[in-house]
Amino acid sequence: MAPSSMRMEKLASGIAVITFDLPGSKLNTLGFNSMTDLNELLEAVKSDSTVKGLVLLSGKKDSFIAGADVSEIKSIQGRSIEEAYNASQLGKEIFAKIANLPFNTVAAINGICLGGGTELTLACKYRVASENAKIGLPEIKLGFVPGWGGCVRLPRLIGLMKALDLIMTGRVLDAKKAWKLGVVSEVVSGANLRERAIEIAEKGGARTYGVDPKAVVMSLLLEKNAIGRSVVRDQAYKAMMRQTKGKYPAAKEALKLLFKSIELPESEAAKRESQVFARLAMSDVSRNLVGIFFAQQDSKKLPVEIADDQAVRKVGVLGAGVMGAGIAQAAVRAGLQVVLKDVNEEFLARGKENIKKLFASLVEKRKMTAQEVESLINSMTFTTEYGPLSDCDLVIEAVLEDIEVKKKVLAELEKVNPGNFIFGSNTSSLSIEKMAKAARNPANVVGVHFFNPVHKMPLVEIVRGNSTSPETIARATAFALKLDKTTVLTADSPGFVVNRILAPYLREAAILVEEGYAPEEIDRALKNFGMPMGPLSLLDEVGLDIAGKVVHVMRDALGERFAEPRLMRSIEELKLIGKKAGAGIYLYEDGKPAGLNPQFAAILPEHKKRAERNYLQDRLVLLMANEAVRCIEEKVVEGPSQLDLALIFGIGFPPFEGGILKYIDTAGAKVVCDKLGLLAQVHGFRYEPCALLKKKALLREPFYQRESAAELISSSL
Repeated sequence: MAPSSMRMEKLASGIAVITFDLPGSKLNTLGFNSMTDLNELLEAVKSDSTVKGLVLLSGKKDSFIAGADVSEIKSIQGRSIEEAYNASQLGKEIFAKIANLPFNTVAAINGICLGGGTELTLACKYRVASENAKIGLPEIKLGFVPGWGGCVRLPRLIGLMKALDLIMTGRVLDAKKAWKLGVVSEVVSGANLRERAIEIAEKGGARTYGVDPKAVVMSLLLEKNAIGRSVVRDQAYKAMMRQTKGKYPAAKEALKLLFKSIELPESEAAKRESQVFARLAMSDVSRNLVGIFFAQQDSKKLPVEIADDQAVRKVGVLGAGVMGAGIAQAAVRAGLQVVLKDVNEEFLARGKENIKKLFASLVEKRKMTAQEVESLINSMTFTTEYGPLSDCDLVIEAVLEDIEVKKKVLAELEKVNPGNFIFGSNTSSLSIEKMAKAARNPANVVGVHFFNPVHKMPLVEIVRGNSTSPETIARATAFALKLDKTTVLTADSPGFVVNRILAPYLREAAILVEEGYAPEEIDRALKNFGMPMGPLSLLDEVGLDIAGKVVHVMRDALGERFAEPRLMRSIEELKLIGKKAGAGIYLYEDGKPAGLNPQFAAILPEHKKRAERNYLQDRLVLLMANEAVRCIEEKVVEGPSQLDLALIFGIGFPPFEGGILKYIDTAGAKVVCDKLGLLAQVHGFRYEPCALLKKKALLREPFYQRESAAELISSSL
């Protein structure tokens, strides 16, 4: 039977062209069936003495091969290390057939080329990339290393140090950068890709970037001798530990593997790579990271299909403050028309300056040119009038956190925009349904809650009011996805999901300070747990003024569990704002922490307490866990994976843990429930386990049901 995922043609010149084109999918992936098809075609090429060269192409418009089929990796994780090892070895055997062909082999790379797709290209003699190509080995982000030869071939192709950087960060390169690093042999226009690949297969002679004499000297000094490699290894290890804090075993294993790989014969290095891949792929950390990957995929599914004419093309943003400017910058960078409105020219000027600063950092990092930035800013409309918003498809309000102010701007907007536009509120805690009741068309009102700073925070909460239509949710979600954000759909509940769970965590941090624990010690304990910053630093980052408003809203809606701590009242009296004002709990110089704020330190208890890190972590994390279970109980989000996704991307809950509910499963619901019960006896009712958590503890029932191997296999077919 002819292969279904790819086809082969033989040109008059003797060049065989294999085209990958997985049916029913926007992307090509390498799963069991497609690898079997590839193996069959390579056997045919190998046995045909009239074949003079091989070109590998994609039949997809913007994708070469997006990588291995992650669902099949997930299925292997439900089985054994031996099967993971065998899968790795089988892939290598197939790719070795390309590497061992006695003529020119060329990968013609268009668009996305990741993971196993990149490893396939490394088996070719030449790699020709179109200008839109994106190339990388991101396996480390799923908790394992490249398993189809990437750790063996890449350092031999471009050198150890460059390979270390790419494999240990999972960084994705554009075509030009890949060419300069030597990952690809040549870059051409998409229109010429096939023709040029065939020409190289016939004659060779790709236009490589050339040899950098400095790089050659550096390689001789640091990579080609044992002493130099030792220096590189020590530096790389220190950098890796700073980045991962030792929480991600794949990074450490990748480092060891790459250094060992270049010292071994290629066949032995390949076996070692398979061993490391298999061991890591079966780890809990990898299972957790793969689970996050699938949660992200699920979050991209729209409740209903939207037609092209329903897509958001023109966006209005009300309010040119930090949030409004950040949203406007993200939207215009995504290729949308943008109108930014504020009440006066002074506020608009500040907003425009903030947008310029955000773009300036991209220019500095060489992700954009100054000309591209100038063109985008010139395309924006900055206004103090509502008129230019008259034909916007979506208008996002980022005005004061006051529902009457938000209703007022909605009413003004409806006077000038007669269309079927979406009104998106960037509120962090106010009711979407209450806003909708003031709207001409309540079905078009939705929460589109970005997090600060917009350019760094990947999450957007899409908040569904009782009146919000599925079409509005779909259009708002598609808009956020266009901005390259991760979305989570939540109910119109106080604080939605992230702030609902975050509030007790931040509140308890303030109470711990009241009790005499040092702010720096509390922050260190939670960073050691795996959070990107401690809770008190996070309060400064969010803004103590904003946090104070959210506390009041949450208490009014959810009761005394969210009552304002005495410390927050003292902060309000001192008028401390946080990082954006240069002073909060900590002082800041040029945006960087500069020690505890003496003004804040003056209000702390004189008696200082010390505690084990585990105690401080339990006091804070277990409160979050209890609130997370309440959110599941109240159906604030649909299912554990979406809640965990929200916390990972919204507050940086440690990805290696898989999320707060996965953390409960790992510890055991009974253990968590018992700890909360003990804390409740000492510290009061706020620690009392909720009903659903008690039920899970009693039944020994996890939030995530472990799928059987049979279920995992069938889900990947």
